[in-house]
Amino acid sequence: MAGVYLYGSLAMECFQSASSDIDLILIVKEKPTKEMSDKILEYLKRSSKDRHIELSLVTLDAVQNPRYPMLVDLHYEWWGNTFENEEDGEILSNLYTTRQRGFRVWGAPVSDVFSKIPADYHLRSVTEDLEHTRKHLHESADRVGYDAAVYWVLGSCRVLAFIKEGKVLSKPEGGRWGLVNLPEKYHTLIEQALSCYRGKMKERTWNHNELEAFADYMTNAMLKKP
Repeated sequence: MAGVYLYGSLAMECFQSASSDIDLILIVKEKPTKEMSDKILEYLKRSSKDRHIELSLVTLDAVQNPRYPMLVDLHYEWWGNTFENEEDGEILSNLYTTRQRGFRVWGAPVSDVFSKIPADYHLRSVTEDLEHTRKHLHESADRVGYDAAVYWVLGSCRVLAFIKEGKVLSKPEGGRWGLVNLPEKYHTLIEQALSCYRGKMKERTWNHNELEAFADYMTNAMLKKP
């Protein structure tokens, strides 16, 4: 095994115990056997009873020779999304973020393991993720497993910050960037998303017309080249 690496909210110091995932990447030198994958899944299912864990397992060769999409040997999410030996695009943005702002839990240094991921791979990954999430923009958190409105509002802000300034931001950092750089008419919506993310707003009632207008504006803005 090459190492275990942390990225996401916990690595970027914005972890919320009630809602955030613990995002991990496990890098192995050789493709795991079925027996090994089953043992890892069993351990993760036991561990996720008390915490939200998301883990991707990929080989060292795949990480050091990235292509889009990348073969993921094992992927686990606490709420039930699990797959093995499938090509995945989202992992590229996770690898990019880990190289930029993640850190090792155990193993070789990040700089020795993670090769430079093309920025286009990262951008394609995060924009495709937003496209998928927008389909659930008006659904309840109980139905989809997370608050899609919070995810989309803050996520689109950080994607636009990457497009315009090359910044790799957390969700709350993205929201704060949006408050500085986006039209004032969207500030209330962004502030609501930030409050929900921090757990300060118990009632998550969204104005769906405002959400749609914001989503249209941000989608058009992300399609424009800086």
